[in-house]
Amino acid sequence: MLTPQVTPPSSLSSHTPAGQPEFVALDLSYVCILCHQVLRDAVQTPCGHRLCQQCGEDYLREGTPRPCPYREEHCEALSPAEVQRDSSARREIRQLPVYCSNKARGCQVKVKWKDLEKHLAECYHEPLLCPNRDRGCDAVVSRGDLSEHQLTCDYMPTQCEFCGEVLPKLSKERHDNEVCQKIPIRCPYGCGIDPIPRDQMSRHQQTCPRQIVVCKFASMGCRFKGLAEEVALHEKQSMKEHVHQTTQQMANIDLYDLDIQKEMQELNDLGQEIRHKVKDIEKELEEIQHLVKEAKSEGRSRKLDVVELTERIIHVEKQVEELRPEVQQRIGSDLNILREKVRTERERLDKLVAAQVMGEGATADPTTTRTDPFEDLQKQTRQLGLQEAKLGELDLRFQILETINYNGVLLWKISNYYRRKQDAVAGTALSLYSSPFFTSRYGYKMCCRAYLNGDGMGKNTHFSIFFVVMQGEYDALLPWPFKQKVSFMILDQSGSRRHLTDSFRPDPNSSSFKRPLAEMNIASGCPLFVSQTILETSNSYVKDDSLFVKVTVDTSGLEPI
Repeated sequence: MLTPQVTPPSSLSSHTPAGQPEFVALDLSYVCILCHQVLRDAVQTPCGHRLCQQCGEDYLREGTPRPCPYREEHCEALSPAEVQRDSSARREIRQLPVYCSNKARGCQVKVKWKDLEKHLAECYHEPLLCPNRDRGCDAVVSRGDLSEHQLTCDYMPTQCEFCGEVLPKLSKERHDNEVCQKIPIRCPYGCGIDPIPRDQMSRHQQTCPRQIVVCKFASMGCRFKGLAEEVALHEKQSMKEHVHQTTQQMANIDLYDLDIQKEMQELNDLGQEIRHKVKDIEKELEEIQHLVKEAKSEGRSRKLDVVELTERIIHVEKQVEELRPEVQQRIGSDLNILREKVRTERERLDKLVAAQVMGEGATADPTTTRTDPFEDLQKQTRQLGLQEAKLGELDLRFQILETINYNGVLLWKISNYYRRKQDAVAGTALSLYSSPFFTSRYGYKMCCRAYLNGDGMGKNTHFSIFFVVMQGEYDALLPWPFKQKVSFMILDQSGSRRHLTDSFRPDPNSSSFKRPLAEMNIASGCPLFVSQTILETSNSYVKDDSLFVKVTVDTSGLEPI
């Protein structure tokens, strides 16, 4: 704890001191059951138990009565109004003996918790920042060693005696040797004048008699240099040598010029070659553009064909819709005719039977057998019914296949939310099941179960959601128990992306996550997922009478089959 300056708190304060010190001895009666830390601003329940003030407020945030977290036999249900401040416990906790926070640095002092900050303001072992930290010193030293450190600190401020600038002690040598413009320095040519300020030295060097100069023919290759008198004498005595150097340099320039001309010719030839290649490329580009135009034209023609086919399909669908009433009417008419024929045939049969009985049926052939048209009609009706049932079953299977997901994510739209909620309140339909989804094509099979009016601890107050492991075709190839993390999310439909989320990791010892022996295991999840008040009072989550639930199963670590 770095505290250059500490203001001790008032001894009359009833609040718990700051920090988490090491207690000499801490009785369990001063430990909060919710956060498992020492009681901070203690409050008391009607049944005599103690909690931190903030822990109690968080526990009772919903505003409805909840069981006492101690859950003993005599405990009572708690409401915010019944939890009272425990001044006695607060005083006792402030008096608890604690070790100095600098115990590990050598301080063995024990003080009351309320006096700890006052002690730290004077503690010899308290770590402090160096006062020169603004100048670059990052040292941390104890209060007792601070004075000695300041005497030797490389960042102690020092003032230059020549220019008056204040700078860290560490930079003083570089300042004197390179930076300060007022410090006296000697002439680098050694002319013998007294030291002068650095900012005047450049002017002196321009007229210094000991200044070193070079020969005028240095550009021709002469390397002589010295004092002005020596250079003048050298130039007079070395005229022949200088002419030779100049001639040689001119010859070199001519050779260099020839080389440049040769390179220029090579560059011209290369440029000509490049121009030919550019023309060839341009020709190829024109051919490609022509092919692209042809492809676009062909693509446009195919699009027109698709449009034409689409229009024909729409036209056929219209004709089907227009003919459907006529077909239905014709079928009804044919059915009525068939029924009339059946009735007529039955009457004729009845007359023939009566004629045989009375001896008037001599013309009838007794070997002739007639099928019952009504029975044939019943058979056909039964066959049509079976076909309709099979079509319905196939349609249901297609709907399920269209919604199945194989990447461990379920997006579940709960429509008609308020009607289903009323069904749940009335007890006619307590829960809803989602369609199944999978972690992979041959992975775990799962679904979710939602209670719109809550279940268990959340009944009548919360939206409850549970995760269900289902029996799949490939369970024999999968590792058990199921161990993947499961996350629930109610999506915000307002665009603010304030989604409601919760997650859990499966308990490997729970039967809910072992290999299913029946169609599905016992559901496991969040009975207190979200309050119904939060869900329904905002227009963000239930919108257009629909709710979207997203369930994500973490598939990391699962090896593909």
